[in-house]
Amino acid sequence: MKNVFILLLALVIAFLGCRKDEVEGPELQDIFGDFEVFEGLSSDRQTVNFENGEFVRFSAKLSIRTDWVITVEGMDSGAKYEIEGRERDIEADVATWAGNITYAPLFGTEDCKTYMTFANYPDTLYGDTIVVETIKPEALIDVLISDFTSAAGWGSFAEAPAANQQVTGSYFVQNPLNTTEFLEVVSPEGEGHWRMTYTNQNSIFICGANVLAAQSQQEEVSDYFVLGTTNPDNVYINMLIHGFGDGNTVMSIGMQEDDNLDGTYDRFTEGTYNTEISIDWVGWRVVSVPLSSFTLSTIGGFGNIDGTGNQDIDRVLSMEFLLLAVEGSTGFVGYGMDYCNFTRYSAWNP
Repeated sequence: MKNVFILLLALVIAFLGCRKDEVEGPELQDIFGDFEVFEGLSSDRQTVNFENGEFVRFSAKLSIRTDWVITVEGMDSGAKYEIEGRERDIEADVATWAGNITYAPLFGTEDCKTYMTFANYPDTLYGDTIVVETIKPEALIDVLISDFTSAAGWGSFAEAPAANQQVTGSYFVQNPLNTTEFLEVVSPEGEGHWRMTYTNQNSIFICGANVLAAQSQQEEVSDYFVLGTTNPDNVYINMLIHGFGDGNTVMSIGMQEDDNLDGTYDRFTEGTYNTEISIDWVGWRVVSVPLSSFTLSTIGGFGNIDGTGNQDIDRVLSMEFLLLAVEGSTGFVGYGMDYCNFTRYSAWNP
């Protein structure tokens, strides 16, 4: 009898050990349930003082999990902040606004409308109007590459003979065909920005721009970007990027290293680390990328050999920004960029 009891106990323990505490995959309610709004979009305050560190917290309740976006839009500035999620019960831990932006320009002291949209449903939930009494303090920038108020220090290059640099007022652009899209772009902050546009005829590389660290707008005069650390995990490159929604535009950012510290970059023996960003949105958007996500270029004869075998962010002599097109695509491609900078330890959060 004792042996039978022990056997039954072992079977119970084995059965309990095989049970899973959490259900894997989507719940049946989310797959087959009807979409309903149990509680509409609301906020915990109607006026906010960001200078004093106040936040706006949003809430809503849905019947199922579905992709949603909460948008705060400045009624004077046109600035936008977007929060994306998939929760049924939306609360402060997933939906909080601290005065920052997703799309430029910056918010001002203004009324802001709030609304919630859904990827799979046509409904729009309108929330409270929020009055910004004081704006968010200016985000800190550790190293400014350029705010594009001047063309000083910048160069451009292109494969197609038609692509050329044009200087317009206090800013400068590459726009060989004078497209309508180019003419309608307005600087998000300040007087100027860099723009590159082109009507692509089945090319991949269109044109590019570059700037030496010594001719950038960083405060410390140096042949290299002074980032204050050698750890690429701790540094972000940030900027405002304007997209046209064409779906074929790719931006490549390259960091050219002077591996032997002779003051020049040799593309046959020294490394270029780069990253690519697919620009599939419309308007000015904040983009931040950690330097640790950059990889050694593998393009033959163009930085595919690293003289030290390491990513040396303290030896970056110059930055380059390329306009690329998706392979096999034709038609308009282009982007604008403004306020290029580096930050340490956290992404730029204007």
